[in-house]
Amino acid sequence: MEHACVAAGLFPHPPIMLPEIGGDELQKIASTVRAVQAAARLIVSQKPETLVIMSPHNYVFPDGATLLEAPRLYGNLDAFGYPELAMDVRTDMDLAEEIFEIAAPKTDIYRLDAAWSDRFGHPLYVDQGTFVPLYYLRQAGFTGQVVLMAPRFDDYDSMSLLGDLVVQAAARLGRRIAIVASGDLSHRLLPGSPNGYTPKGAVFDKTVMEALQKQDPAILKTLSHNLIDEAGMCGLPSVYFLFGALRHFRPVMPVYSYEGPFGVGYGVAAFLPGAPDPGRKFLSPLLAAEKKQAEEPAVADIRVRLARESIAYYLKHHSLMTVPKDLPEDLQDKAGAFVSLHKGSRLRGCIGTFLPMQMNIASEIIHNAVSAATRDPRFYPVSLDELKDIDISVDVLGQPEAVASPADLDPKKYGVIVMSHAQTGLLLPDLEGVDTVQQQIAIAKEKAGIPPQIRPDLYRFTVTRYK
Repeated sequence: MEHACVAAGLFPHPPIMLPEIGGDELQKIASTVRAVQAAARLIVSQKPETLVIMSPHNYVFPDGATLLEAPRLYGNLDAFGYPELAMDVRTDMDLAEEIFEIAAPKTDIYRLDAAWSDRFGHPLYVDQGTFVPLYYLRQAGFTGQVVLMAPRFDDYDSMSLLGDLVVQAAARLGRRIAIVASGDLSHRLLPGSPNGYTPKGAVFDKTVMEALQKQDPAILKTLSHNLIDEAGMCGLPSVYFLFGALRHFRPVMPVYSYEGPFGVGYGVAAFLPGAPDPGRKFLSPLLAAEKKQAEEPAVADIRVRLARESIAYYLKHHSLMTVPKDLPEDLQDKAGAFVSLHKGSRLRGCIGTFLPMQMNIASEIIHNAVSAATRDPRFYPVSLDELKDIDISVDVLGQPEAVASPADLDPKKYGVIVMSHAQTGLLLPDLEGVDTVQQQIAIAKEKAGIPPQIRPDLYRFTVTRYK
């Protein structure tokens, strides 16, 4: 059955992330902006009909989540000095009502509608935590409806349950939705931060991002109440809500980013269902089995074939296959190699070595192929049944050479290695969305954990790609 939830993600929401507000300061969070743009494009590409947005900056009550039920909602960033930045949204009223009907008997939730607004004199509006992610999602092409919600902060497990129930409601209506969990992490990362400083802020952020990266909500349970309080965050309930929604499919995570240059942690993570292509759902089990046997991909190049065979062998026997005898001469040399796995247009795993670690290229490919399939921390391990749907490419790296300046780089021709003390990051050449040397270096530095202001040593290398 096709998933009701077609995508889900965690989005930060600082107004400074908008170009109209951030201006030159945007360069300090360039990695976050790129990740948010990538996540937005990814979500929109799945064609959701409705976005369900959980924001901690709307009406928050101590003993229950909130659900806004108004056909149209309006908001601007007047509070930040930019009243001209405004938007209005259309609410998916049918879905909002279905969520309330399903959730109300099982968890505490408040319905905020026109009657509530009139009674208490509080307008229903598009808040900051909704505005910023939706700005980028609309920029990516989203034109559909929304359901706006706000979390409770005293019961995180109830937020996980609510994420589960929202997807159930969408499935009942046959609605394609995407979950947008809006939230910043610790607001106390740096000395001098407006909200104060504590070293526990970094501990909190690391734990939350590890839970997202490993797709393991149990990691969140290691956070004590004292640590959570000291971290000064707003996004943890949204993260629990996100994990609740993810119960409905085995996710893959194509987008992941974290930084905190202003003293506030900004985490980005986007998830897609990792199930087989819904277009095959009408095949009978027998036809599907026959199709599986008949569709083993034809592979022309020996390196790609070796990578595929090594993965299949490992998944069957839980051990590495031996290096084949009578190797061609070019596989008996030593070189670094990267093995990349794609499922459709989405990355499914990528592991490599920029310097040779094994006795020859063949052994390098065997080791890295198995690691890409089973040990890439961004993804669940590949299953044997899934392997037939995965495209494999192998990049064999030339010898790295030092360069004097970025002027000696070309992101289409050369890969780049950045080094600063013990921190090393690598980026392959000719990657989609990486068009400038500055982008290439920035992404490589981010992967290495090198602060943006540090000027690293630069190396370039050529790559021969086999598909």
